[in-house]
Amino acid sequence: MREIDGVETKSISELFGRIAAADILSEVALPRFDNSAVDGFALHADDLLREIPLTLRIAGKAAAGHAMAQSLQAGSAARVLTGARVPEGAVAIVLEERTTRSSSGVTFHALPREGANIRGRGEDVSAGTTVVAKGTVIDARHIAILAASGNARIPVKRKLRIGILSTGDELVEAGREIAPSAIVDTNGPMLRSLLESAAFSVSDLGIVPDDRDAVARAMLDAASHLDLLLTSGGVAGSDADHIARAIVDAGGKCETLKLALRPGKPIGKGSIDSMQVLALPGNPVAALVNFLLFGRPLVRALLGAADRNAISPRARTAEIFDHKVGRTEFVPVRIQHHDTDGIPVVSKLGRGGSARLLPLV
Repeated sequence: MREIDGVETKSISELFGRIAAADILSEVALPRFDNSAVDGFALHADDLLREIPLTLRIAGKAAAGHAMAQSLQAGSAARVLTGARVPEGAVAIVLEERTTRSSSGVTFHALPREGANIRGRGEDVSAGTTVVAKGTVIDARHIAILAASGNARIPVKRKLRIGILSTGDELVEAGREIAPSAIVDTNGPMLRSLLESAAFSVSDLGIVPDDRDAVARAMLDAASHLDLLLTSGGVAGSDADHIARAIVDAGGKCETLKLALRPGKPIGKGSIDSMQVLALPGNPVAALVNFLLFGRPLVRALLGAADRNAISPRARTAEIFDHKVGRTEFVPVRIQHHDTDGIPVVSKLGRGGSARLLPLV
């Protein structure tokens, strides 16, 4: 399996959720100039050495977007507002609340060190610094620094083309008339919701009956335009399960696995030409667990997205959890309370199981 090819350039307004296709460097230093971190009064270096209290005349004013025209001279102060360019000659700024204004000027009751309350040019980012690394999933934080650093348009990976296919004679779409032996397809809508991202282009391929030829035709058609096909159902190995054989019929290859996992024991992985196939179980909770464990890492790998450092929060059980040795089990739980260390104490929600939806919500 290889990362997909294809890069496109997008503007700031189109970047959220996309994957950076290259390291993005800052074109400028940030801040771009020395500016004030507070509303206050700027001082000349010579005046930092004088006795306090010190009263100085106010020689001018600087506001954000409006620099003071003249340089600051010793023996005078400048009124500066947050974000304003520091006046030429000023070396420190005193917070407004720590001064006293009068008709004759401003009085300082304490003098700061040089550089106080000044955001120095380049102290955040130097020109040429990598601000967004290749493979980053771009979010609001990245958009802010891209805008500030002069990167109004950047290269991103093209969208990953994903198809979702549900299989089963018993399935009907939500909202349709339900026959006595029919079951509403929950996996299709659930998987579509899990794949809500600007980085994906998702196609709903609908429901295909338990017919090997029909499944093979649907897969062959999908392989002509998709990078990844997610199927649900038809992978457990019974007489009605045709996914693995249909992949082979469509000219691909497939391996079915029996995982030491509950829920989600049966799973299939394969490919048809360049299209990857991940065959999930039909039971909805099993499909959810397997998608989270294997589907998400797969789509990230295909996009070349950087690995996230997933943090698994600790918890304590409020009761004994029976567990089969040698098998990984996932169960929905409720947080009852937190112990004295702040760690959540959890209990099982209902009986769990691969087809029980209420405990999930």
